[in-house]
This record gives sequence, C-alpha cells and structure tokens, in this order.
Amino acid sequence: MARLVTILVALLAVPAGFAQQQQQDEQFKKAGVCARCHVISVVEWGMSRHSHVATDCLACHGKSEGHVIDERNNVKPERIPHGAAVAALCAGCHSEGCPKTKQKTGCETCHHVHALVNPNQPPAVRNEAMEKRTVQWERYTRQMAAGEQAMKARQWQAARAALLSALKESPGDRRANELLRACERRISGRVPGFDNAGGAFDDATGLPREVRVSGIGLPMVLASGGDVDLGSDRFANARPVHTVSVKPFYLGKYEVTQAEWTALMGSNPSLPKGDRLPVNQISWEDAQAFIKKLNEKVPGAGFRLPTEAEWEFAARAGAVAGASLSDVACFDQTGAAAGPQPVGSRKPNQLGIYDLQGNVWEWTSSLAKPYPFDASDGRESPDAAGLRILRGGGYADSADLLDPAMRHAERPNRAFRWNGLRLARSVPD
Repeated sequence: MARLVTILVALLAVPAGFAQQQQQDEQFKKAGVCARCHVISVVEWGMSRHSHVATDCLACHGKSEGHVIDERNNVKPERIPHGAAVAALCAGCHSEGCPKTKQKTGCETCHHVHALVNPNQPPAVRNEAMEKRTVQWERYTRQMAAGEQAMKARQWQAARAALLSALKESPGDRRANELLRACERRISGRVPGFDNAGGAFDDATGLPREVRVSGIGLPMVLASGGDVDLGSDRFANARPVHTVSVKPFYLGKYEVTQAEWTALMGSNPSLPKGDRLPVNQISWEDAQAFIKKLNEKVPGAGFRLPTEAEWEFAARAGAVAGASLSDVACFDQTGAAAGPQPVGSRKPNQLGIYDLQGNVWEWTSSLAKPYPFDASDGRESPDAAGLRILRGGGYADSADLLDPAMRHAERPNRAFRWNGLRLARSVPD
C-alpha cells in the first residue's frame, strides 16, 4: 500500500495537460534494461529528482550483469543498499545531510529510496486529478475482470467489448491488447494462409493449435511462446544459461519430407531415398532456396527456418517427463545408427511435434554467435556471412548430441546426408 501511495503522491506533481505516456516512455528508455522487470521502481525513479541528475539504477546497484542475464532473480544485483548503506549513497550528493533536517542517517525512514517522497505523509489537500485517475483505474480494472471472465466462458464477443472498454480507460495497455488480440483470433477462427486442422485452440493466444498450409497440406503446430532458459553448463558454446522471451510461432509438425521437397524443387538430393523420409543432404543455402520457392507459391505465408531460441523453446516446452532416448531419437534396438526414419514413426513430444531430437540435424536461421542469445544483434540476418547453427542431433549420433542445448555450427554451403530442415512461421499480428 505504501508503494501505491508513493506513486499516487508523485502523480500530483505532474502538470495538467502534460503528456504522461510520453514522459513514462522516456523514463523507461533512460532506465535501460532494468525497465524490463522493475516497472514500478522505474516509474517511481522517473518521478523523482534522481532521473534529472544522472542518478540511475547503475549508480546505486552497479552493472549487475549476471542479474540482467539471468532475469529470474537467481543472481542478485551487485549492490542492494539497506540502512546505513542507503545513507552512504545519499551522502554522495547530500554531503551536508538532509536539506531540511541536516540528518545524515536513516534517510530511508522518511524517503522512499526511488521516489524521494515520504510514503507515510498523505496529500495535504484534495486533488481532483488524482481522484479522476483513481476512478478511471477502477473502471479499467472492472472491464478487464469482465473481459477475462467472458474469455473463460468462451463468450468472445462479450470479452472483446469489455476489453475495448478497458483500453478506453488505459490506452496502450499491453495486457488488454494481448487479450483483445486473442479474442479477435478466436472470433476469426483462422490464420491467413492456414487451414485449421483439428478445431483445438490455445487459450493464451486464441490461435489454432494445429494448422495445415492452405493448398499444400503441410502440417504445423503452435508453440504459444513464453520464457525459456537457453543453454547448458555441459557445453562450452552453450554457456551461460540465460532466459529468453519467445513470441508465439508455428513449427513444422514433421521435418520436411523428400516428397515435399521434390514436389517443389523438382529433384531429390537425399540418401537413402523415400517419400516419407526427411529430406537430407541439404545445405543452409539449399534450405533458403526451398523456403523462397514455397513463399512464392503461398503468398504472405512467411515461411522461414526457426531461430535456435525457438527451436530450443519447442524442444524444452514439449519435453516428456521420464521419456527415454528411444522415445525421441532414431536408433535401432542395438543402439547402432539405423539411418533416417519415416517422419511421424516415433512418438511426438507434448506439443505434438515429431523428431526434434534425432532423425536428421535441423538447420536454424541463426548465425553461430556466442551466447547470450540476442535476436537483434545481427545473428538472424539472412545475408550475413558466417557459420549457421544446426540443432537436434541425427540418427548416427550419441545421446549427448541429442541434448536440447547442443549447438552445432556448420558452413552454410555444406550439405551432409544427416542434415535436413523443419519449417517455422511467425504468428501474424
């Protein structure tokens, strides 16, 4: 409650007519990476003099690089000042003590360390702007609750109306926009370029769980997205373990088959051959040529290779607890290499995706850059030079190479008979 009062008190200082949303956007830019998680603290800090005198998160907490990478609070910030440590930081600017009391200790007893206001001191006079904003917030809360309740009851039109009302009270609200998008997808019932294949929908996104590419029939499965811990301490190039947020996407239910490849490309490079066997002996450049032709045939489809973050998300999100190697990989009973197996001949994972581990290695879109994974650092550029990452292991590999965190780098023009591909597609907004 004290923190809520702090924010409301600070809001009193905002001049009438000021573009509050623009001000908050600027605060988040200044706060940098810390704003991804510590929203309330950033808002409080942005309303104080701290934001105007270059006293930012780093000044008090240090770079805290391990904490930033982990994102799950397993690694604490470098400094978390309490008590006398707070006063010591304050003394860096207020060498003569508190401007009012001249006191040099116990600063946090009167001032919130981020907002620099006294949370125990209520507003001296009635403020109509604050009261109006409070009423507006209550209306927003009621409409959001009504929208979520209607979604649970599968009343999509009613949910949509409530969420639109909530957005009138709080324009740009991320949560309301996400739920509204899910409602509209359920009302539509389809994704452009796809046919629904089963009728089941994902509650969080409103998207069909399984689809087929219109006019082709190639099946794809929804990965609804979320946070995933990438990497493993077991492999040098898979360190450090870190958290990445993955947006919803569709991933091929099976590896691309030789029949699908031949129908589009007119020839089959694979060994051995078989219509239901995964296409193999293809390079990353070959995969790009296949995808280009497919996108020309299905306008607006936007097929691509998965990023390695997406690939690992699907492998980890769909992992079956207690599954043995024989459940997911293509080995014969003696453990020797058995060659590629027909797609769909093994058990799928919990997402309904087959052979993410084993059968053939799968090309990803990602360059072989060090972790942490950052999709914006150029590693997803299709034109950049460098090695590309394969994932999942193949039929001739040991169990270690089938580990979901295993990253294998290869030249984009090299084609081996244990390398294939699986298609991905982003979810349209």
